[in-house]
Amino acid sequence: MMYQLPSCNPGETISIPPAVRDSLSCLDIVWSDMFEAVEINPDTARQQEIDFLQGAPPTWLNFYTSANLPLVERDGFNDLIELIERKKEKLCLITDVSLRYQRGSGGSTLGMQVLWHFRRDLRCARAIDSDIDTKELSKQVLDLFLRSNEERAEQDQKTVLLLLDTKEKRDNKLPIKNELWTNLIKEIHDRGINTQTPVVILLDWKTEDFSLNDTLILPSKPSEEKIKQLKEKLLQQIRLQRKSQWKVTTINLLCDEDSGGSALAGAILQELEHEFTCGTWKDPFRTEISENKECTREIENMASELFKKYKTHKKPVLLLLDNKDDKTTSDLLKNLQSKLQPDRTDGPAVVIINAVGKSAVRGRGSVTLKLELLPEEKERFAQKSLKIEEKHKEMSKSFHAFNIMRGGFQRQYAEKTITEEMVNLIENDKTSSSTKLLSFLALINSYVPGSHLSKSSCEKFIDGPSVEDIMEPFMDLIVIFSDGKANCIRLKHPMIADACLKMVTENKLTRFDITLDFLNKMVEGNESDYEQICKRLLFTRHHGLTGKEMFSRLILDIMRESTTNKCIKLLKRASHLFSTDPFYPQALSRLYYNEVTEESKYREAEKWAKEAIQRDPKSHIRDTLGQVHKNQLSRIWTGSIWVNVNKPRTDTRLRIAESAIKAFEDEETAAEDELDDNTKFNTGGHFGFLEVCKEIYDRITPKNPLEQKYHDFINSLRGKVESKYNFFERYLTFSRPGSKTEEPEYIRRVVEDCYKLHVTQGTQTGEEALNERKQKTFAGMLDFLRSDINVLKQNLSAIEKPQSDDEPQTVLYILAKLISSQAGEPAGGTEELQDMLQSLWLTKAEGRSPEFYLLVLLLFWPDEVKPDPPNLGDCVQYMSQSYESKYQKHLRHRFLVPLFFYGKGEGLQRLVHALKPHQDGLERPVHSRLHQTDLELLAEGYKGVYEVECLQRIEGKVEDYRVFADRNGHQIEVNADKPANVCKQGRVSFYLGFTIRGPVAYNITYHDCEYMSDS
Repeated sequence: MMYQLPSCNPGETISIPPAVRDSLSCLDIVWSDMFEAVEINPDTARQQEIDFLQGAPPTWLNFYTSANLPLVERDGFNDLIELIERKKEKLCLITDVSLRYQRGSGGSTLGMQVLWHFRRDLRCARAIDSDIDTKELSKQVLDLFLRSNEERAEQDQKTVLLLLDTKEKRDNKLPIKNELWTNLIKEIHDRGINTQTPVVILLDWKTEDFSLNDTLILPSKPSEEKIKQLKEKLLQQIRLQRKSQWKVTTINLLCDEDSGGSALAGAILQELEHEFTCGTWKDPFRTEISENKECTREIENMASELFKKYKTHKKPVLLLLDNKDDKTTSDLLKNLQSKLQPDRTDGPAVVIINAVGKSAVRGRGSVTLKLELLPEEKERFAQKSLKIEEKHKEMSKSFHAFNIMRGGFQRQYAEKTITEEMVNLIENDKTSSSTKLLSFLALINSYVPGSHLSKSSCEKFIDGPSVEDIMEPFMDLIVIFSDGKANCIRLKHPMIADACLKMVTENKLTRFDITLDFLNKMVEGNESDYEQICKRLLFTRHHGLTGKEMFSRLILDIMRESTTNKCIKLLKRASHLFSTDPFYPQALSRLYYNEVTEESKYREAEKWAKEAIQRDPKSHIRDTLGQVHKNQLSRIWTGSIWVNVNKPRTDTRLRIAESAIKAFEDEETAAEDELDDNTKFNTGGHFGFLEVCKEIYDRITPKNPLEQKYHDFINSLRGKVESKYNFFERYLTFSRPGSKTEEPEYIRRVVEDCYKLHVTQGTQTGEEALNERKQKTFAGMLDFLRSDINVLKQNLSAIEKPQSDDEPQTVLYILAKLISSQAGEPAGGTEELQDMLQSLWLTKAEGRSPEFYLLVLLLFWPDEVKPDPPNLGDCVQYMSQSYESKYQKHLRHRFLVPLFFYGKGEGLQRLVHALKPHQDGLERPVHSRLHQTDLELLAEGYKGVYEVECLQRIEGKVEDYRVFADRNGHQIEVNADKPANVCKQGRVSFYLGFTIRGPVAYNITYHDCEYMSDS
């Protein structure tokens, strides 16, 4: 039998023999003629439809309308189709669309629906296992893209639409999507593919909890229909959060300044004033934060006011924060959560709409699917329900997965599926096999939605009659299906699992009892089958509003339900079962030092942290031991655990401090030795060291005078503190976590505060010591552009012209002049500075820094240079080599910040710096001539032709996937900001930026192509 794929010729297909199909073993391919050439057994089709409506995962047969009723298209379906239609016309190698969905909302179905829709237009496939070797997956995806008829000599290229179930990797590794993207680019380059359309469109399919937070976008000048749609989505999000168990939830509303977003949010508040205590705060955050104490007091007052409103009116608060700029709300949220911590709330006490007005906002390339229906969706489900009842009659009442969705995901429906007979059975026999198996399913389907147990393992546990017989009283809640390898069993919907778990715990079966029984009766002896489920149950930590939770959801719930000791017992049991896994002892250690109150807590925490290291000595595992000692040191100084015993003496404190420092230094050493290209460099050891040093110095007050031992110990730390500061100064100046992700504010604050405490001497203030240090380094000088240029202005005269052979000082002198010119200060002509660099260039010294080569490029790139300048092609090559040896290890997989762009004008005014201020609203930084929106578009790799007023487009070409800039008749190779946008040979233009690695081409535009923008 031959299989059909769409050809590059419209309306045509190509035939694929079984042998070729079998070679694409990583891919579940949706053939163009799927099911059309075979006879479908009506009974099989009917049973698969029944299974799906009851709650089994979808199969491809469910989408074949000749055998089944058409599926309901949720709101995100048309949005995804529209996004993919636009993406498939883009001129690039790879592009992506993201589907973010809540478990139980139909996300799996929607992803497959989209592939089915495009099966005759694109080559559609689903990655069978997203944890597979991404190199092999990349090769098979390219094989699918290039596949042609056997008789044709030429390749028949056709875009692949690949559905990828994203799972975050552990061990500090990159997400699967990033790793696959890199390998796809390499495979495309190796095969020499030139294309006018994408090779691959990645449909990135991942779960997310929108009950806590989401972001909605209102673009410029929206139509009435767009405003209506956004209003419905905003109300949908508020209803969704209203049903959650979080104490505080947020909605970020990003709106163009002329879009009327604040007015829309205000109208929502008026509409909901009978349900909420509503209020609006306009520009609530100070624009200039000069005093941290003032800011802290201001936020404390805001949180207190919200808490008072909630307590006074006895109903949740709906608060609109109407902001002109994007201000962080994390401190307010932390403060508010701490005030609400003792309170038991049925739903959130406060819902915050954070409306941020921006000069320009763009639609995002993602679609969301939530456990809440929009009005049009309710109508579609109601119509489908009538057809289902007509076809399946009385059986449709057991279609709980569909019925829960049709009813708008109401908790009450899920609870009503549990009959009085079921409750009585649980109440009267808590030890029966049926009760235990139901509790196991409730546990895993509630905390690991989408998971299942194999039918064979359930029958082995029962050790008697069949699952259907023993579970007969509960079969209305259960669905049995095949995953292609074996028969599986699960509850029909995660909300039914929640209801069952609530029912069994109300009948004195605790989460602890169920989990321990599950480990002992199901997992033991079958550890490999349950490895992923147990990880997600016991140590996968979810993101809260202000960062990762400290423990898994199950562990947190057991702590609330019973005691910390029960959690310890569970983790010890799991640690014994999974005896080589380092994450269970790591979680145990974290549990001991954070939650246990006995004096022995740190001894146990240290023991388990060392056990984790014994199992896996990688740096991120070692971090926990440092955190144990750091936490103990902090508690010792505050005396919070030393109630009935004498506080430790100086020797004990110093010993703990030394242990913490050694642990973090060991972590740092391990990170330096780790060479895995698929991991980011772990800076935890560097940062933990500085946190400990800051903790020690922070506790020294007039009431706590220094003993000589303290003096000696603190003095011994100074050199290492300076070294760590130097590391972070470069790390934070030259890079950030991602093109759209800023570094958390506390990182720089801790690094700088620690330096000021340990290095300040005599009458000098900490700020003076820090600024003096910055004037001695390249990264430090650049930082004045984003912090306080006045400091450099005041000290510019003190920066003397260096000797001609003093390369480090020459570099700093030239940079100071360049920075001064950015601040509008007279910096003289460029010729003198060029002479200084050229004389150094001619010495051809080895081991030069990337910073030296950066200045050569900045000063000599313009056309109006003196005769016989440095060879910039060589300079780019030397700079790349220097970067690899000096910074590549530490900055790998981070976004390299463009420091300058090549602009219009003459001399140093051609250069446009691109550094954002540390804090919005400060007057002292030198604001870039680049508008903030342009900076974001350039950094994010915006695809589409657009003009930036102050920048000069550079002409060039693409050859063999390499980008070259034209300069004075020569071709100079530059890096492509987004390698996926370099898809064919030809003439191009681009904006030229400069990172610490070298020149970079941004917004690459082919001369002979029309572009569809990303917005």
